[in-house]
Amino acid sequence: MLFGGRAGPTTGAIPSAPAPGIRPAAMRRAWSGASPFRLVPGSWGAHRDRLASGVVDRDTAKELGVQVTRKLGITLTSVAALILSAGLASAAGAAGGELERITPPVDANHPPQDRLVLAVIGDYGGCGVDRTCAEEYQVADMVHSWNPAAILTTGDNTYQQGLPEEVVKAQAPYKADIDAGKMFPIMGNHDYGNGCSPESVQPSLDYFKVPAAYVAGFGNGLLDFVNPDANCQTATGSTKPPIYDAYRNTLTNSVAAWKVVGGHQPIYSSGKAGNNLDRAWLMTPGVDLILAGHDHHAEHIETADGYHIAISGNGGAGLTPLFSVAPGSKFRDAAHFGAMRLTVTPDSLKAEYLSLPGTVDYYFLLKKDAQGRAYLAERSDWTDPNPDPGGNPIPNRYTVSFDVAADKADGLTYQNYEDGPYVTTEVDGRRALELQKNPFGGANQLYMFVDDAAISGGPYQVKATISYRSAVTGSFALQYDSQQSGSAYQRSTAVTIDAGQVNQWQTATIDIPDVRFSNRQNGGADLRLNANANLPLVISGVRIDVVPPTPPTTRVSMDFSGEPDGLTWIPYESGPAHEIVVDGRPALQVDKNTFNSGNNLYLAVDDRYLTGGPYDATATIEYRSPVAGSFVLQYDSAATGSAYQSTPRVSITAAMVNTWQTVTLDLPQVMFRNRQNGNADMRIVGANNLPLIIGSMSVQLADNQAQLLKAAQDAVAAAEADPSAETITAAETAIAKVTDAAQVAALNQRLAVVKLLVQARDLLDGIAATELTDAERIDAAVTDLAAAAAILDQVPADRQGDLPERVGAAKRRIADAVARFFAAPIQGKPGPVKRPWLDLVISDTYDRFGATDLHDRVMSIVRSHATGQQVTVAINEFLAAR
Repeated sequence: MLFGGRAGPTTGAIPSAPAPGIRPAAMRRAWSGASPFRLVPGSWGAHRDRLASGVVDRDTAKELGVQVTRKLGITLTSVAALILSAGLASAAGAAGGELERITPPVDANHPPQDRLVLAVIGDYGGCGVDRTCAEEYQVADMVHSWNPAAILTTGDNTYQQGLPEEVVKAQAPYKADIDAGKMFPIMGNHDYGNGCSPESVQPSLDYFKVPAAYVAGFGNGLLDFVNPDANCQTATGSTKPPIYDAYRNTLTNSVAAWKVVGGHQPIYSSGKAGNNLDRAWLMTPGVDLILAGHDHHAEHIETADGYHIAISGNGGAGLTPLFSVAPGSKFRDAAHFGAMRLTVTPDSLKAEYLSLPGTVDYYFLLKKDAQGRAYLAERSDWTDPNPDPGGNPIPNRYTVSFDVAADKADGLTYQNYEDGPYVTTEVDGRRALELQKNPFGGANQLYMFVDDAAISGGPYQVKATISYRSAVTGSFALQYDSQQSGSAYQRSTAVTIDAGQVNQWQTATIDIPDVRFSNRQNGGADLRLNANANLPLVISGVRIDVVPPTPPTTRVSMDFSGEPDGLTWIPYESGPAHEIVVDGRPALQVDKNTFNSGNNLYLAVDDRYLTGGPYDATATIEYRSPVAGSFVLQYDSAATGSAYQSTPRVSITAAMVNTWQTVTLDLPQVMFRNRQNGNADMRIVGANNLPLIIGSMSVQLADNQAQLLKAAQDAVAAAEADPSAETITAAETAIAKVTDAAQVAALNQRLAVVKLLVQARDLLDGIAATELTDAERIDAAVTDLAAAAAILDQVPADRQGDLPERVGAAKRRIADAVARFFAAPIQGKPGPVKRPWLDLVISDTYDRFGATDLHDRVMSIVRSHATGQQVTVAINEFLAAR
């Protein structure tokens, strides 16, 4: 990936009407039986007939071009262009288009091979620029020792620009494999010359003798390797790239037991370039494993949707460091050169990560479920030796939580443990966890686990928000792994439950200044609640919010007339520049990038000024250009995970040429962690080698606390306007980021009313959805109605909305159900009426008809189940309480 190119392709896709390598399913090459990887050229007559039919493939066109060249004396380029534009355009547009299959079709008369070994290498071609050539040869020797049936690559086979002379040097360790037809490469950004031009990648295609996109089969239907040439095929929103339909059709029509896909840029990565979500279209039904490179390390990731991504980018052309852990990462290694070995059988696919000289560092095994989808059946144990890569701790997510009542866990879970048992219960209609007596004595405890892919390492400053209640007075605290004390069970400030809070739901927020998430507690837990004296604490939810650090400054700048103030430019091989004087003022001239058509200016923020993040910021750039053009600013984005997130493009019109201009660009969720080439934080990219001149630049952080307070106020207002569990969670998350205690208290007070409203509505919704046909259901409905009415009493009248009417409607519905229950024929002696049922019938009857004839009306409903005296006593108590 790195070494002078951008961490990803420039804009656009391959500019050809037919996507290269797409062929109808009916089109297949004629193959020799002597070698599984060799074409036998057909005769001139056969080529002519195929040309006449409008069905021409790349090799046919090439052979035909040679023959026409010899016969007519015209150039091969002219003939090939004519044939390919006619033949491939027809092929790509045909119904049932698929990627071109470059290996023999499956022989249905023979079963798949019993066992197959394949090698996977990536980002290996350092010999192309005489860089890390020794490591490339060492990896090649290790791979050859496996005697694999074929070698698959994950791209960047050649450095730097895929030039013909570079290709020859870079592929020297694998020349015998290429000559034998055993090398199956995909093309990376360096193979494309750090652009997307077909001409740039042609030297590699010619040398490897493959099209840019293809599918190759191995083991007679055992495995298909699908290469849709994803380097320049990106998705925008819901719009898929031009090659997607052929890619999907190829997967759908494949009869192989296993389907492995290659795409150079990884969809998710813990490496320097990070996530490339515009390649997420590769995650298509039918895919069993996705191979990737680009970041120069090894990694295994299982996505939330169950797709497996294997990054193999440590094949020889240097190593790059790890940064924030990608969601679902199971294994990561950025310290060793190596390769992957795939061992495939009809029932399993085993992927092994080997490092020099041949050590198996990690493996995982995939199998298929009944629906034919791959699942992780087995993997080796692996402990992250560096749970906090990249220096300063920066979480992938700033909030994790669980909500027992809503049956949700979002990055935070809990488990029973021998000294921390619990049971699931229900209190006031709310599901919760009740801490059980610790059999070892002392405190009752609840162990909690933070997902390492969300937050790991530390230390972090966090706020823990806990929803709880207790039937008795007492206290509890949160115990955590403390950086400052070194204790894995550092006790937080205690939360006290006094007599006035007994049997009421409460919310407490605990501030923790230095927590580490390193699975150091019993059972691998990160945190535990500790309730003194076996307090029977009941927990309905816990949320952990990481508090972003306060930066020492909010602005960095450079202007070339003096010393930089926290912002400097970095000379880099793909980002040359020099200082000049324009209109009598010092400035910086961005020079031509010799590696591709985008001029780069790399910029670094001094870590003593700003580091980590994320922050909302703006960048203000003073610039000019002697020609019209455009540029973007690319930055490390926490929102997308990309190290090269682009701002909106800045255009320089003809009227603006040779005049100073100023633009301010928004940088939402920007990170400062030296993640770009040369350890830069951001870069300016000028299109078409724009000779941009920079006069000054500054980066300004937003007023974080003012912004966070406004966001919290807006979130609470949204919850008040639309009370729901989702809006409450969003408001709680926003409030947790506010540091002003008085503001937090005021916002929580408003939000407490919203929580009451939601709780009451949930109870009433449950009553409305229940068929009240038996005593058990009526009992539950009466209990829930009483709880809803009690909640309503705590809500200010101006906030109750339609709840009083809904309580009345629920009461009438339950009373009608009681009346039907008592009117139904019974066998044996009638049972006595339950007092809550009698009270509800009295209240409903009073609401409908008033006090007149109240006794007689109630007796007409409960006559066989209550005496007149019982009804009289209950009515008198009811009227006295009004």
